[in-house]
Amino acid sequence: MKRTSMNKVMLSGLLALFHPTLSYAGDIWPFDVTDVVSGKTVPYQGLDKASKKWHICVLFPHMKDSYWVGVDYGIADQAKQLGIKATIFQAGGYTEAAKQVAQYNDCVALGVDAIVIGAISEAGLAKSMTEGKAKGIVQVGVINPLQGDVADAKIYANYDVAAEAGAKFLADKFKGNADHVKLLHFPGPQGSGWAEASTEGVKRGIEGSKIDLLDAKYGDTGKSIQLQLVEDALQTYDDISIIYGTAVTAEVAKQALQEAGVDRDITVASYYSNEGIVDLVKKGEVSATVTESPVMEARIAVDLAVRILEKKEHYKHLNPAMSIVTKDNIDSMDLTRSFAPADWKPVYSVD
Repeated sequence: MKRTSMNKVMLSGLLALFHPTLSYAGDIWPFDVTDVVSGKTVPYQGLDKASKKWHICVLFPHMKDSYWVGVDYGIADQAKQLGIKATIFQAGGYTEAAKQVAQYNDCVALGVDAIVIGAISEAGLAKSMTEGKAKGIVQVGVINPLQGDVADAKIYANYDVAAEAGAKFLADKFKGNADHVKLLHFPGPQGSGWAEASTEGVKRGIEGSKIDLLDAKYGDTGKSIQLQLVEDALQTYDDISIIYGTAVTAEVAKQALQEAGVDRDITVASYYSNEGIVDLVKKGEVSATVTESPVMEARIAVDLAVRILEKKEHYKHLNPAMSIVTKDNIDSMDLTRSFAPADWKPVYSVD
């Protein structure tokens, strides 16, 4: 199936999920994913136990927000359930590509069986990953896109599809306006791939609507950086009607608007979620967000690594099911698939 056709199928399904099928907290499996190779939606069922105590290494860009803390939870909890060992590294931010390469090499030096990679830069990791593959190390991409074929398997959301769905939601919200409104997009770190993809999704989502894209302001997803980006934008543009972008952007938008003395209504939305905006959605301060259930992505990444190590049948490329979250449906959703428990503290090893 061609990528464009597949994206249209995924988008139509996503837009239908304003009232998603309920799952019960504590029920991990099955979880719907799209098998990119076949284009079919399939229920993913994880393994009960690994056949031996494999050692996997995990690389994150950072754990500065609840999104990646949730991924950490998914990795650690699934490793524990499967009975394997996990060593986890975080680089400290999307500016730390060189540090992540060094951490990859540390994983190799540990003699691990597999490396699960939330990549900062695919290009930056290319040489090390090629060398790792030659050494027989299983490699699984998680959350952030890996477009090449060096990884044995990968699971991540199509952020262009997620951003397009959110943008279409906004287009529908403003379709009755007499005049066009201005949207400013905050995609995330330039060079990540997924941030640029989100911008293309926004353009498609607002095409033919009453929304015009003012600009896309790229930057790391740290709160201080996103806050500065929004504050600078509010100084530059006096006709913004919509702030759209990362989950962190949505978190800091209210503070930026208050500090700038903006008293007109500005709609805030994001194309992915973190725990910090859950209450904001419930209060109606964030109009909508999109979740791809990152805890489940993490669980599946661990499961894929074990399946490959044990030479069991496995998928090569998966996209997780996504849902649009609004004030109207948030209470009906099982957020344990998206976020870590409230008392969870990040861990860096599972023995």
